[in-house]
Amino acid sequence: MPRKDAKGSGPAASAMKTPPADLTALTKNSGGKYPASHMAGVLRGQPTAASHGSQDMPISGPLFSSISQEHESQVQQRTTNLTTGIETMQSK
Repeated sequence: MPRKDAKGSGPAASAMKTPPADLTALTKNSGGKYPASHMAGVLRGQPTAASHGSQDMPISGPLFSSISQEHESQVQQRTTNLTTGIETMQSK
């Protein structure tokens, strides 16, 4: 049964070259402050993150752009919504 706890231990985790991050520990691992700007950048494909593709071929940015038909405000809203959603998963 797939795990839906955002801890990076889902069914595909063992097949990944770089283990997925525990999305519930981002605030803890960032000195107690949720790294919203960093997360938005990862989702947009800005920093190099092995599991999200390189800057040349990011995963989320082009996907958001294509489903939003290149409307930047919609891409920004999708990124913000996902970043905020991940923030709500943070361990207390």
